Amino acid sequence: MGIAGNTLLFAVKGTIGFFSGSIALLSDAVNSLVDVVASVAIWWSVEVAHREPDVDHPFGHHRAEAIAALGVAIFTAILGFEIFRAAIERLIGTPEPIGLPGWAIGALLFSMAGNLALARYLRRRGEALESPAILANAVECENDIWTSLAALVGVTAAVLGWTSLDPLAGMGVGVWIVWGGYRFGRQNIDYLMGKSPGAELVGRIRRVALGAVGVRGVHDVRAHYVGHRVHVEAHIEVDQELSTLRSHDVAEEVADEIERLPRIDRAFVHVDPVLETTYVIDTLSRRERVASEVYERLAGDAERPELGELWQALSTRALARAERLQVVRRLRGAGWHFADAEIEAGDVDRGLEEARRLAARLEEDAVGTAEAIGIAEALEGDEVEATYRRATTPRDAALTASLDAGSPPPPSASHLRSRIDAAREAVADPKARRALDRLARSLGA
Repeated sequence: MGIAGNTLLFAVKGTIGFFSGSIALLSDAVNSLVDVVASVAIWWSVEVAHREPDVDHPFGHHRAEAIAALGVAIFTAILGFEIFRAAIERLIGTPEPIGLPGWAIGALLFSMAGNLALARYLRRRGEALESPAILANAVECENDIWTSLAALVGVTAAVLGWTSLDPLAGMGVGVWIVWGGYRFGRQNIDYLMGKSPGAELVGRIRRVALGAVGVRGVHDVRAHYVGHRVHVEAHIEVDQELSTLRSHDVAEEVADEIERLPRIDRAFVHVDPVLETTYVIDTLSRRERVASEVYERLAGDAERPELGELWQALSTRALARAERLQVVRRLRGAGWHFADAEIEAGDVDRGLEEARRLAARLEEDAVGTAEAIGIAEALEGDEVEATYRRATTPRDAALTASLDAGSPPPPSASHLRSRIDAAREAVADPKARRALDRLARSLGA
């Protein structure tokens, strides 16, 4: 479609431009010729890029699109320069009137309408096929509407007697073509040079890897373009007591989740073993951060301000607990011991999964007051509190002062009690009031 559409536009504008003598119309015709060449190159490169990997190209042929696009960019820049040069020669020479003025103006109006229809079609196909080359071609067709408009202004002005505006419009079109070649070339050079896709995608990769069950930490996440697709390398930390088979399964799960992200072609995951106790502490910390996010969401959806204040207090409490767990992690690394030897990694994994399930539930549906309090009860149960106490209680009581000094204090029990009492007065549902009383007992408030 790109080849057929741009060939038709080139033929119409080129023929009428030749007989009319309009340098602006001829420049716009050459612009369509560039699009024909680009479409041919894209057609070839997309076919090559989608070939299966082979012995000589074990990671596929994705760079074909970038190579073809770079060639088109160079060709485009050369043609744009030649158009600009020809327009200057016309400008400093003897002005020539425009012949076939009605046909010339009609050809440019036809070009604008044709480029609009072609751009919309190519954009739909480019998005469906996730092809940057086709999407780039769609953008070029959209830009061609403006170059045709510039040529139309020049031709119309020349017809009305301002003959110098025709070559000036041709110069403008030439500059635009050179600029388009530069932009197209710069983007595809990045693809060929293996540029990073950016911090946003790398951060998303890190979050996906960290969200997998069994992953204690993630580091050294690197991503780069291979053609227009992305390859990823990531190091994950797992409990050193896991079997080789289980560690392999965790790595495979992480790789599969990363490869489901847009633009990711392949993920290479390296496994680093770490102490199970460190894994337990970090998983508990991640659970508290998820709980804080849940409370923030509840605060935003709260029906009464008193409830919003309660959820904000619980969010602050969860964040303070997460920070305290990280201080415990650092102290443990320095050789201090805590009373968490009996905590099972599987138990904290299930606790994290339950917190995530509750968070996902809030994303899917709005919840009422009683249901929201029930979610808080699930996050603040006796077992959760007992596990947290074991994980943060040092065996040497002298370490407690250092632990308190290194972590932010959570809201006091009296503060939480006042927030719960205010919320209890604000709600009329007896079921919700009883749930608040149970929550107060769970919090020790």
